Amino acid sequence: MHVKTVLWLGALTLATSAWAQNGPTPPTTVSAPAAAVQLQTVTVHGQQPGPALWEVRRGDHTLWIVGTLTPLPKHAEWQWAKLEQALARSSELLEAPSARLQMPHSLFARLALQPSAKLNPGGATLTRLLPPDMYERWVALRHQYLGDDDALEYMRPIIVAQQLYEKALAASDLSNDVDVSDMVEKLARHHGTRIIGVRYQLIVTRAPPTTSADSDQQQGIDCLNETMQLVEHDLPKLTQRANAWSTGDMSTLQSLMPQKSYEPCIVSSINGDFEKQLHIPDLPQRIEAAWMEAAEEAILRNRNTVAILSMDQLLSTDGYLAKLKQRGYIVRAPDGVQQ
Repeated sequence: MHVKTVLWLGALTLATSAWAQNGPTPPTTVSAPAAAVQLQTVTVHGQQPGPALWEVRRGDHTLWIVGTLTPLPKHAEWQWAKLEQALARSSELLEAPSARLQMPHSLFARLALQPSAKLNPGGATLTRLLPPDMYERWVALRHQYLGDDDALEYMRPIIVAQQLYEKALAASDLSNDVDVSDMVEKLARHHGTRIIGVRYQLIVTRAPPTTSADSDQQQGIDCLNETMQLVEHDLPKLTQRANAWSTGDMSTLQSLMPQKSYEPCIVSSINGDFEKQLHIPDLPQRIEAAWMEAAEEAILRNRNTVAILSMDQLLSTDGYLAKLKQRGYIVRAPDGVQQ
């Protein structure tokens, strides 16, 4: 489940740690095996209708929900006619749910440093770290998407996984940087709709126990393997899913979404994944509870409200929308969505 974590450090200025830039002399280039040719779906361009809206009712009070998705086409633009109509009629917009973690600066620096280490400890190479069959797959994908940069051999598996993921998305004309929530908030300000933050507040005072370097490295290897499988097999599916969201094809979109909330390991890594570093396994549930409370209060006080959720929070069988149904709200899904 994609949720945003906001780190609140009072008036302190945050500075991300610089990645290590220098490393040993790269090894001799490994010849890349021929990569399998992939037939990729063409990504939509130009103006598109955009996603449909869910409608949640209690009496004559309505909550309209727009679902976000990532990745999305880089060069598409969306017509927001239905969303703008809902915003024009609404008193408030509920932001996408997130967490605000308040902690000492020293603790934040420690957490921020963990994912910033770029090189493998002790000058280890991917040749040595990865199983032979996995390394062969990595070399093929590196050659296809990242070129023959031998410096990658010394980088941590989680770092090369992130670079591979981003380059593979770009090759499919997709991007994780399309910020739908920001677009919706700009439309809300244009219509004079009040924006309400929905954040779970958590004060962190103690540093969690450190995990071993071997454990962190193995998690990175596992994530690289998962990312390679995604790139090898799922890029056309990601493109189809992005196109379906862009064109409002909710039936196709639903068929391509997982039934349970799921976030690829590399997306968690890109987002910081502070909940794992802080050992708060139920942070998503805490954020969900904060959103449920905010949504019910907004429905009670407003005739019309708009909210932002991710598509998996709307479509998964254990998502936010399913919880609203359990609480007795009338939910009307867009055309094409099976309930």
